[in-house]
Amino acid sequence: MEILGLSQFDLALIILCPIGGVIGSFAHAIIDTIDPISSPKDEKQAVFASKELQEKRGAWLGLRCTLGAILGLVLGLYFVGAIQENSATIAKILAFSILAGYAAPKIWAAQDKIVDAKLKKILAGSKEDKT
Repeated sequence: MEILGLSQFDLALIILCPIGGVIGSFAHAIIDTIDPISSPKDEKQAVFASKELQEKRGAWLGLRCTLGAILGLVLGLYFVGAIQENSATIAKILAFSILAGYAAPKIWAAQDKIVDAKLKKILAGSKEDKT
């Protein structure tokens, strides 16, 4: 990796941040699936989804975790070459990637709105220039 100019800490960021993003995404999926405040008190409260819903839920979980991994990778790449090379810094960025993975859909949605607004502004400006 020295050919690319990556240190061991940079490599750790590139590997650990996507894992942190997946962990955060999985934690959010658990919270979304269960009642985090109280557990089922008897067998009648425990309900299992149909086979079809289980398959759809599995696909959703896979996509959700992939989204978290992508966000974790972006986060890790953002800090490559820009950190103090010590374990405390890696731990803080890894914790940040877990939180980012937890909030991944909201982060992507907010980013989408920002990009959409900027594109509309650019397009509106180009239409004014033509008139």
